[in-house]
Amino acid sequence: MRFLRSGLFLTMLLAVPSYAQKEAALSIGSFSGPSRTTTSRAVLSLSNAAAIQGSYGKLVRTYKYAELYGEINGMFAPKHSVTSTATAASKDISALYITPGIRLKFYPKEKLSPWVVGGLGYALYRASSTTIAGGVNPSSGSSSTGAFEFGGGLDFRLTPKMSLRFEVRDFFTGSPRYNYPIFGKGQYNFLAGGGVIFHLGAK
Repeated sequence: MRFLRSGLFLTMLLAVPSYAQKEAALSIGSFSGPSRTTTSRAVLSLSNAAAIQGSYGKLVRTYKYAELYGEINGMFAPKHSVTSTATAASKDISALYITPGIRLKFYPKEKLSPWVVGGLGYALYRASSTTIAGGVNPSSGSSSTGAFEFGGGLDFRLTPKMSLRFEVRDFFTGSPRYNYPIFGKGQYNFLAGGGVIFHLGAK
Protein backbone atom coordinates (compact mmCIF):
# COMPACT_ATOMS: atom_id res chain seq x y z
CA MET A 1 0.00 0.00 0.00
CA ARG A 2 2.90 2.40 0.66
CA PHE A 3 4.03 2.03 -2.99
CA LEU A 4 0.50 2.69 -4.23
CA ARG A 5 0.00 5.80 -2.04
CA SER A 6 3.32 7.26 -3.18
CA GLY A 7 2.45 6.62 -6.82
CA LEU A 8 -0.98 8.24 -6.43
CA PHE A 9 0.60 11.36 -4.88
CA LEU A 10 3.05 11.71 -7.79
CA THR A 11 0.22 11.24 -10.29
CA MET A 12 -1.77 14.05 -8.67
CA LEU A 13 1.24 16.39 -8.90
CA LEU A 14 1.61 15.69 -12.61
CA ALA A 15 -2.09 16.33 -13.18
CA VAL A 16 -1.84 19.97 -12.02
CA PRO A 17 -2.18 22.21 -15.12
CA SER A 18 0.90 24.23 -16.10
CA TYR A 19 2.69 25.72 -19.09
CA ALA A 20 5.94 23.87 -18.36
CA GLN A 21 7.68 21.86 -21.06
CA LYS A 22 6.36 18.31 -21.41
CA GLU A 23 7.62 15.11 -23.02
CA ALA A 24 5.62 12.19 -24.41
CA ALA A 25 7.58 9.03 -25.26
CA LEU A 26 6.72 5.71 -26.90
CA SER A 27 9.13 2.78 -27.05
CA ILE A 28 9.35 -0.95 -27.66
CA GLY A 29 11.80 -3.40 -26.16
CA SER A 30 12.73 -6.76 -24.75
CA PHE A 31 11.36 -7.59 -21.32
CA SER A 32 13.10 -10.34 -19.33
CA GLY A 33 12.13 -11.95 -16.07
CA PRO A 34 14.25 -13.93 -13.62
CA SER A 35 14.44 -17.65 -13.00
CA ARG A 36 12.48 -18.46 -9.84
CA THR A 37 12.90 -21.48 -7.58
CA THR A 38 9.95 -23.26 -6.00
CA THR A 39 10.03 -24.55 -2.44
CA SER A 40 10.35 -28.03 -3.95
CA ARG A 41 13.58 -26.87 -5.72
CA ALA A 42 12.13 -26.84 -9.24
CA VAL A 43 13.28 -23.89 -11.39
CA LEU A 44 10.77 -21.74 -13.29
CA SER A 45 12.39 -19.92 -16.24
CA LEU A 46 10.69 -16.95 -17.87
CA SER A 47 11.29 -16.25 -21.55
CA ASN A 48 12.10 -12.83 -22.96
CA ALA A 49 8.96 -11.01 -24.04
CA ALA A 50 8.18 -8.15 -26.40
CA ALA A 51 6.99 -5.07 -24.51
CA ILE A 52 5.55 -1.67 -25.31
CA GLN A 53 6.09 1.33 -23.06
CA GLY A 54 4.74 4.87 -22.93
CA SER A 55 5.61 7.77 -20.64
CA TYR A 56 4.53 11.34 -20.03
CA GLY A 57 6.86 13.76 -18.30
CA LYS A 58 6.51 17.37 -17.15
CA LEU A 59 9.37 19.71 -16.31
CA VAL A 60 9.18 20.67 -12.64
CA ARG A 61 12.58 22.24 -11.99
CA THR A 62 15.58 23.52 -13.94
CA TYR A 63 19.21 23.40 -12.74
CA LYS A 64 22.42 24.69 -14.33
CA TYR A 65 23.27 21.38 -16.01
CA ALA A 66 20.09 19.35 -15.55
CA GLU A 67 16.30 19.30 -15.63
CA LEU A 68 13.97 17.47 -13.23
CA TYR A 69 10.80 15.93 -14.64
CA GLY A 70 7.81 14.34 -13.00
CA GLU A 71 6.92 11.23 -14.99
CA ILE A 72 4.15 8.68 -15.39
CA ASN A 73 5.41 5.49 -17.05
CA GLY A 74 3.38 2.53 -18.29
CA MET A 75 4.77 -0.78 -19.57
CA PHE A 76 2.88 -3.79 -20.99
CA ALA A 77 4.35 -7.23 -21.80
CA PRO A 78 1.60 -9.48 -23.17
CA LYS A 79 3.30 -12.86 -22.78
CA HIS A 80 6.13 -14.29 -20.67
CA SER A 81 6.33 -18.04 -21.43
CA VAL A 82 7.26 -20.20 -18.42
CA THR A 83 9.34 -23.36 -18.82
CA SER A 84 10.02 -25.82 -16.01
CA THR A 85 10.08 -29.46 -14.99
CA ALA A 86 7.27 -28.40 -12.62
CA THR A 87 4.65 -28.87 -15.34
CA ALA A 88 1.73 -27.77 -13.15
CA ALA A 89 3.08 -24.20 -13.24
CA SER A 90 1.26 -21.43 -15.14
CA LYS A 91 2.06 -21.70 -18.86
CA ASP A 92 2.63 -17.96 -19.32
CA ILE A 93 2.33 -14.63 -17.51
CA SER A 94 1.38 -11.16 -18.80
CA ALA A 95 2.48 -7.98 -17.01
CA LEU A 96 1.33 -4.36 -16.78
CA TYR A 97 3.23 -1.76 -14.74
CA ILE A 98 2.22 1.84 -14.02
CA THR A 99 4.97 3.69 -12.17
CA PRO A 100 4.81 7.45 -11.52
CA GLY A 101 8.20 8.86 -10.56
CA ILE A 102 10.90 11.43 -11.22
CA ARG A 103 13.52 11.64 -13.98
CA LEU A 104 16.69 13.73 -13.86
CA LYS A 105 18.05 14.65 -17.31
CA PHE A 106 21.62 15.92 -17.62
CA TYR A 107 22.76 18.46 -20.27
CA PRO A 108 19.21 18.80 -21.68
CA LYS A 109 20.19 21.38 -24.31
CA GLU A 110 22.89 19.18 -25.84
CA LYS A 111 22.53 16.68 -28.67
CA LEU A 112 23.02 13.76 -26.24
CA SER A 113 21.34 13.87 -22.83
CA PRO A 114 21.79 11.01 -20.31
CA TRP A 115 19.21 10.58 -17.56
CA VAL A 116 18.24 8.50 -14.54
CA VAL A 117 14.74 7.64 -13.32
CA GLY A 118 13.03 6.18 -10.26
CA GLY A 119 9.39 5.59 -9.36
CA LEU A 120 6.82 3.78 -7.24
CA GLY A 121 3.55 2.38 -8.46
CA TYR A 122 1.43 -0.61 -9.40
CA ALA A 123 1.97 -3.99 -11.08
CA LEU A 124 -0.80 -6.15 -12.53
CA TYR A 125 -0.05 -9.75 -13.51
CA ARG A 126 -2.30 -12.24 -15.24
CA ALA A 127 -1.59 -15.98 -15.19
CA SER A 128 -2.70 -18.15 -18.12
CA SER A 129 -5.74 -20.40 -17.90
CA THR A 130 -3.62 -23.49 -18.62
CA THR A 131 -0.53 -25.07 -17.07
CA ILE A 132 2.68 -26.06 -18.86
CA ALA A 133 1.30 -29.61 -19.09
CA GLY A 134 -1.89 -28.32 -20.74
CA GLY A 135 -4.24 -28.77 -17.78
CA VAL A 136 -6.54 -26.24 -16.17
CA ASN A 137 -4.58 -23.73 -14.09
CA PRO A 138 -6.21 -23.28 -10.66
CA SER A 139 -4.15 -20.08 -10.15
CA SER A 140 -5.25 -18.39 -13.38
CA GLY A 141 -6.46 -14.80 -13.37
CA SER A 142 -5.16 -11.45 -12.22
CA SER A 143 -3.14 -10.43 -9.19
CA SER A 144 -1.74 -7.02 -8.24
CA THR A 145 1.18 -5.78 -6.19
CA GLY A 146 3.31 -2.71 -5.63
CA ALA A 147 6.17 -1.89 -8.01
CA PHE A 148 9.48 -0.05 -7.60
CA GLU A 149 11.16 1.16 -10.79
CA PHE A 150 14.68 2.45 -11.42
CA GLY A 151 16.80 2.87 -14.54
CA GLY A 152 18.51 5.18 -16.97
CA GLY A 153 18.95 6.05 -20.60
CA LEU A 154 20.17 8.38 -23.31
CA ASP A 155 18.16 10.84 -25.43
CA PHE A 156 19.46 11.85 -28.89
CA ARG A 157 17.97 15.11 -30.15
CA LEU A 158 16.84 15.01 -33.79
CA THR A 159 14.87 18.27 -33.95
CA PRO A 160 13.67 20.79 -31.33
CA LYS A 161 10.44 18.79 -31.07
CA MET A 162 11.67 15.18 -31.42
CA SER A 163 14.36 12.88 -29.98
CA LEU A 164 15.31 9.22 -30.03
CA ARG A 165 15.50 7.41 -26.69
CA PHE A 166 17.49 4.36 -25.61
CA GLU A 167 16.80 3.06 -22.11
CA VAL A 168 17.00 0.31 -19.53
CA ARG A 169 14.62 -0.04 -16.59
CA ASP A 170 14.33 -2.52 -13.75
CA PHE A 171 10.99 -3.15 -12.04
CA PHE A 172 10.96 -4.81 -8.63
CA THR A 173 7.53 -6.27 -7.81
CA GLY A 174 5.83 -9.03 -5.91
CA SER A 175 5.56 -12.46 -7.53
CA PRO A 176 2.89 -13.41 -10.10
CA ARG A 177 0.76 -16.50 -9.60
CA TYR A 178 2.96 -19.38 -10.70
CA ASN A 179 0.78 -22.05 -9.05
CA TYR A 180 3.73 -23.03 -6.82
CA PRO A 181 5.16 -21.58 -3.59
CA ILE A 182 8.25 -19.53 -4.52
CA PHE A 183 11.40 -18.69 -2.55
CA GLY A 184 11.61 -14.92 -2.02
CA LYS A 185 8.89 -12.30 -1.78
CA GLY A 186 9.65 -10.35 -4.93
CA GLN A 187 11.32 -10.41 -8.33
CA TYR A 188 13.31 -8.11 -10.61
CA ASN A 189 12.03 -7.60 -14.16
CA PHE A 190 14.35 -5.99 -16.71
CA LEU A 191 13.42 -3.92 -19.78
CA ALA A 192 15.80 -2.75 -22.53
CA GLY A 193 14.34 -0.75 -25.40
CA GLY A 194 14.24 2.30 -27.59
CA GLY A 195 11.77 4.68 -29.13
CA VAL A 196 10.84 8.26 -29.89
CA ILE A 197 10.11 11.34 -27.72
CA PHE A 198 7.93 14.30 -28.62
CA HIS A 199 8.89 17.55 -26.85
CA LEU A 200 5.57 19.31 -26.26
CA GLY A 201 5.81 23.06 -25.88
CA ALA A 202 9.39 23.19 -27.19
CA LYS A 203 10.26 26.12 -29.47
